Amino acid sequence: MKYLVTLDGETTPVELVERGGRTFVVADGREVEAELARVRNGAWSLLLGGRSLVVVASHGDGEMSLTIGAETWRASALDEREAQAAEGGRAARRGGGVQRAVMPGIVREVLVAAGADVVRGAPLLILEAMKMQNEVRADAPGCVAQVHVAAGTAVAKGDPLVTLA
Repeated sequence: MKYLVTLDGETTPVELVERGGRTFVVADGREVEAELARVRNGAWSLLLGGRSLVVVASHGDGEMSLTIGAETWRASALDEREAQAAEGGRAARRGGGVQRAVMPGIVREVLVAAGADVVRGAPLLILEAMKMQNEVRADAPGCVAQVHVAAGTAVAKGDPLVTLA
């Protein structure tokens, strides 16, 4: 699984790879074996490339802090799907953009038509994925410039659904 990890504002792509019952972290072209185990509330034991570290994690105000020894970092992590959805939202907030499927599925119902004005959070369509129906909502106010799908359309992750202008 690939993630975008941000520590104190600096973002790095990181991949977790399972092989032979072991977990490896791949970042900056390097691969390091890793094992993480919960010790108690908020405290974790991290074995990283043969080094043993105690990590204390705390949450507050929508932010996470990680402390190792005397150093503390503001941290966040998004998986590929969350990062793609966040990027789509940033594009829409800049005055439009393409709403894309964040997972494969089947469009069950299209709730808007080209030319419709929408507010942020307005439902655009219903996407069924893994037997669950999910509303795809507008990330920003705008006008529907184009609807790329119809009810019954199968979509892959990243396929365009609706363009807002």
